[in-house]
Amino acid sequence: MGMVELVGLDEAEGAASRAGVAQWCRTRVFEVAILLWSLPFALAILTVFQVHRPPRLVRWALRRWSLGFVAAARVIVGVRYEIEGRENIPAGPAIYVCNHQSYWESIALTGLIPDVNVISKAESARIPVFGWGLSHAPMTFVHRDRPGTNIRRVIRESRKYLKEGRSALLFPEGTRVAPGGRKPYRRGLEALYRWTGASIVPVVHNAGLCWTKGFAVKHAGSVTLRFLPPIAPGAPPGTVARDLEALINVEKDRLLHGAGAARDPDVADRTPEPNYGG
Repeated sequence: MGMVELVGLDEAEGAASRAGVAQWCRTRVFEVAILLWSLPFALAILTVFQVHRPPRLVRWALRRWSLGFVAAARVIVGVRYEIEGRENIPAGPAIYVCNHQSYWESIALTGLIPDVNVISKAESARIPVFGWGLSHAPMTFVHRDRPGTNIRRVIRESRKYLKEGRSALLFPEGTRVAPGGRKPYRRGLEALYRWTGASIVPVVHNAGLCWTKGFAVKHAGSVTLRFLPPIAPGAPPGTVARDLEALINVEKDRLLHGAGAARDPDVADRTPEPNYGG
């Protein structure tokens, strides 16, 4: 390797190092910004909401906080998002079924889907401000050690909220799964579809490529939120659950490998063909 190549390599490594430091700084600034953004909401929780907290007002405040989080992520960290498949978003309430890679999509979809009922782990209630909002919106919590009770409560509360015009948001993997990873879906999805009589709207994203776990440095980039065609009620629940899991996994792969993967025949051939004939 000649001197010119060595100099070029050193310059490239130096630029990458500076970019890494800059992104670390942006991540820390974002954390401070979210802390400041949360203060007025925390003050409301400690004062006004102690004596008067109608659920609709709580959901309004939670949505404002969530949209502020997404906006700060875009402006400070450089994590943008684009929505594909807007035509697949129904006017009325539905069950949104989404893959889970980070807490970015949990917060973003809470802001983007009006009056949504997020079906989430009970541990989420401990998140400052956001967790309080989940508890009093109210949302549906599931406990890891109560599988049978969880399913009955999820069905009961989802039916109630859907009748009130509130969509449900479900992450059937049950935990965060890294991009490219797989985790079998929890059995509650099939029961929820069977007993609520609501349409399912599959949602796929690649937020895990930008939004890393915990306090790790976040990466600038664009998150795709892809809404797929709805699945109408009345189809065999077992078939729907199986096909939906396969479909979302294929679409996750397409987003992971970029737009070119959608034209890759090896990926296209794995797209499941739904068969709801009974």
